Amino acid sequence: MADVRSRELGAYLRARRDRLSPADVGLAGGGGRRRVKGLRREEVAVLANVGSTWYTWLEQGRDVRPSAEVLAAIADALLLSEDERRHLFLLGGQTEAEEPGGPGADDGPLRVLLDSLSPHPAVMIDPRFEPLAYNAAFRFMINDIEALPETDRNWAYLHFTHPDWIEGQADHAQECAVLVAKLRAYHGESLTHPAWPPLLRRLRAESPLFAGLWDQADVSSGARRVKRIRSLHVGNLSLRTVTLRLQEHPGTRVVVYQPEDRTTRERLEELASRIARGTVDGPARVRHLRSAT
Repeated sequence: MADVRSRELGAYLRARRDRLSPADVGLAGGGGRRRVKGLRREEVAVLANVGSTWYTWLEQGRDVRPSAEVLAAIADALLLSEDERRHLFLLGGQTEAEEPGGPGADDGPLRVLLDSLSPHPAVMIDPRFEPLAYNAAFRFMINDIEALPETDRNWAYLHFTHPDWIEGQADHAQECAVLVAKLRAYHGESLTHPAWPPLLRRLRAESPLFAGLWDQADVSSGARRVKRIRSLHVGNLSLRTVTLRLQEHPGTRVVVYQPEDRTTRERLEELASRIARGTVDGPARVRHLRSAT
């Protein structure tokens, strides 16, 4: 586990260093002709007041065990945001946040909670955006998620690979960037979990967009903002998300989609009505089944 954490810490430090110029940190000129696109390692070491060789070992993924004080100095040197700083501390092993066991998909009280939120779409996800449970409004928010193979229902995977979910995001590029920044933050909380490597390999293999965003190493917990969804069932929706952490299962989150305007509220109510009548699921599901074969 220490090796995994050290490698991730080194890769993250390199990515953040590459994004800064000497001018960003008050180093005029940067010492003549430069062969690196960002700061040099020794420049970060000077700014953080640590040894250059030691900092190099840190980026190389060696098990050097930085203290909280050193990590704080490096975070200041790299001009990290609050989310990025927290991620650095997680990777540096200063905060124990390994993922505990999550709730089962058959957890009765949680299912009742999700259903009670209708007509607002709501989903319970693990740190890898695997939907553990959801209500009917979420199931049909874009198109029927249950028409897809179970192995493809990961929310991140759908954003990058499935035509309906790509078309279903009016601001697709922005949504993908935000999603990857959140995913990387969650990765830092539980990076030794065995489910991470296969998911990241699959996403990188099937989506160059994901690979490029992941390599940027942006980290964010995600600010509240309007999401513009194109539902195949009821049309355009303007939604704000509220994310809740479950005290009993710290690695699990409940995401609730709230209407931003009257039109969206009415369309969510229409969707709920059609679900109750059993008329929402029709030709769209057939198209899913054909595309999945």
